[in-house]
Amino acid sequence: MHDNRRSLLTVIILAVIAHVALIGFVHVVKGGVDVYAFRSLDAQEYYQIARHVVDHGAFSQAVTEPFEPDTWRTPGYPIFLAGFIWLFGAIPTALILAQQFLCVLNAALFLFVVRSYMSPGRAMLAVGFFVLEPYHLFYSLWLMATTLFVTLLLLVWLSWRRAERMNSVWWFIVAGVLSGMLVLVRPIGILVPVLLALRGFLGIVSPWSRPSSSLSRWTWPMLAGFCVATMSTIGPWIGRNIRVANQIALSDQSGVVMAYFKAAEVVLWRQGRSADRFLETSLDPRRSDYPHSVWDEIDRRLRKELYYLPESQRNSLHWANLAQGNKTDVDSFLISKQLMRIGLSYMIESPLSTVACLTTRCGSILTFPLNLVLEPAAGVEESRERQLVKSFPYLIITVLVLWTVIRQRRAWRDWCIPMLLLLALLIMSTPQFDPRFRVPMMPMLLVLAFFKPIAPEETVKVEDASVSVRDK
Repeated sequence: MHDNRRSLLTVIILAVIAHVALIGFVHVVKGGVDVYAFRSLDAQEYYQIARHVVDHGAFSQAVTEPFEPDTWRTPGYPIFLAGFIWLFGAIPTALILAQQFLCVLNAALFLFVVRSYMSPGRAMLAVGFFVLEPYHLFYSLWLMATTLFVTLLLLVWLSWRRAERMNSVWWFIVAGVLSGMLVLVRPIGILVPVLLALRGFLGIVSPWSRPSSSLSRWTWPMLAGFCVATMSTIGPWIGRNIRVANQIALSDQSGVVMAYFKAAEVVLWRQGRSADRFLETSLDPRRSDYPHSVWDEIDRRLRKELYYLPESQRNSLHWANLAQGNKTDVDSFLISKQLMRIGLSYMIESPLSTVACLTTRCGSILTFPLNLVLEPAAGVEESRERQLVKSFPYLIITVLVLWTVIRQRRAWRDWCIPMLLLLALLIMSTPQFDPRFRVPMMPMLLVLAFFKPIAPEETVKVEDASVSVRDK
C-alpha cells in the first residue's frame, strides 16, 4: 500500500513539474500561455460554441442571432470548455491551464492502468514516457479535444478492467456511459465501444476467447448493460439532431472527412503524389492559392451530383466553404451524404491500392515523422535529420509493440484490450497521419511496448490496491 501511494505521489509530482515547466517556458519564450490556443481552426469553433452555450444557452457557431443549432461539432469538448468559461470567464489562458490539470490527472490514471500489465518498475518507466511525450505536451497547449479524449479513454479502460475483475454489471454500465461520453468528445472514438462490445460477445460465446484470469466470467446482462449505457449516453444528442435537422447522426462531418481527407489521401497515394499532401489537403489560408486538384475534382463531382440545385447554390459548393464545416445555405447533411458516396467511390475504385495506402499509413501514424524522412513532403521546412531524431523514440516503441505481439502471443488475452483500443483509433484515423491522432494512442502503445505478464493473484492485489488509493 505504501509503495502504491509513493508511486502515485511520484507520478503526480513529475507531471506537475513537467507541465509547470512547459507553461513557464511558453510564457517566457512566446510571451503568453495561450499563444498556441487557436492555432487550429477547430479551436476557434470549439471556443465559439462554448461561449454561446454560456452566454445564450445555444449550441451554435453563429456570430449573431438567431443562433442556429450547430450540427458540425459534437457536444463533449465545447461543454467541457463552457464549464470553465462559466467558472472563470472566457479567458483562453484559464482554459489552457485547465487542460494542464487534465494532463496531470491523465498521468495518475495511466499509472492505475499500467499496474495490472507489468511490474512496478516497468510501470513507472511507461508512465515517465507518457508524461514527457513531446506531442502530448505540445497539443495540451491547443484548445483541442485531444487531452479530454485521452482522459475519457483511460477512464473507459479502467472501468472495463474493473468490470472484468469484479464480474460487475454496474461497472460495465459505467464503462458504457464513459464510452458514450468518449464518442461525444470525438466521434473518431466510435469503434471503441463497438470493439469492446465484440470482445464481450466473444467472451460469452467462446470460452477460448475469454480472458485468461479465472476471475472473469462473461454474462449477457454484463454485455447488455454496457451496450445500453453507451447508446443511452449518445442517444440524447442524436435525438437533438433529429429534432433540429431531421437526421439520425452524430454530426454532418462524416462525408466531409471521408471525401476531402481520407479519399483525397488515397487518391494522392495512387497518383504517386503523397509528397504534396500537406499542400493539397491544407486549409491553411497561407496555402489557399496552392492548387488543390483532388479537392477541386471532388467539388466538380459534388456539383454534378446536385445538378437540381439552383446555380448560385451549386457554385458555392467549394472545398473552402465545406472542408471546415458547411458555410453555404445548402443542407449540411445532404452535402455530407453526397460527399460520403463520392469518397467511397474513390476508395473502391482500386481496392488493392486503397488497402495498401491504409495499411502503410497506419505505420506512418505510429512512427511519425519517420515517413517525412523517407519521403520528404512539400511545404515541410524542418530538416530531415531533425525529423529522424524526433521519430526515433516512436520507431522503437512501435518495434517493441510488434515484439510483444510476437513474443507474448500466447498471452494475447491479457493484452487484447489495449490492442483493441489501439486498433479502434488506428482504423478511424488512417490514412491521415497527423501526430494529433497518435496522442490518444500513446497509452496503449506504451502498455504493449512494456507489457510483461504478471501472476493473476498479483494482478488482483495491484488493482485492489489501486482502487483503495483512489477511494481514499
